[in-house]
Amino acid sequence: MTERITITLPDGLVAELDSLASAAGLSRSGIIREASARYVAEARGSEAAARRSSATDDLLTLLDDLRARPVLDDRPAFEILRELRGPLDADQGAGR
Repeated sequence: MTERITITLPDGLVAELDSLASAAGLSRSGIIREASARYVAEARGSEAAARRSSATDDLLTLLDDLRARPVLDDRPAFEILRELRGPLDADQGAGR
C-alpha cells in the first residue's frame, strides 16, 4: 500500500532531483522514495548503534565494579564452576 503526500521543496533542489531522476531512469517520486528509505535505514542504524554503545558502557561499568570487589577464592572460575556442578557422570547416571 502507498500513501500520497505533498511536500514543498526549494526550486534548486527540485531541479537537482529531476536531473538525478532522469540520469537514473527513475521518477521524481522514485528518487524521493529511495532517499527517504535510506534516511530511515540510517536513522534506525544510528539508534541501534546508540543502544549497543549504551549496553557496552553498562557492561564495562559492571566489570569495573566486579574488579573492585575483594577476591574471596583465588581458584580459576572453571574450577569453582566444576565444584558447583559436580561430576558429569553422576548427572548422566541419574537419568538412566
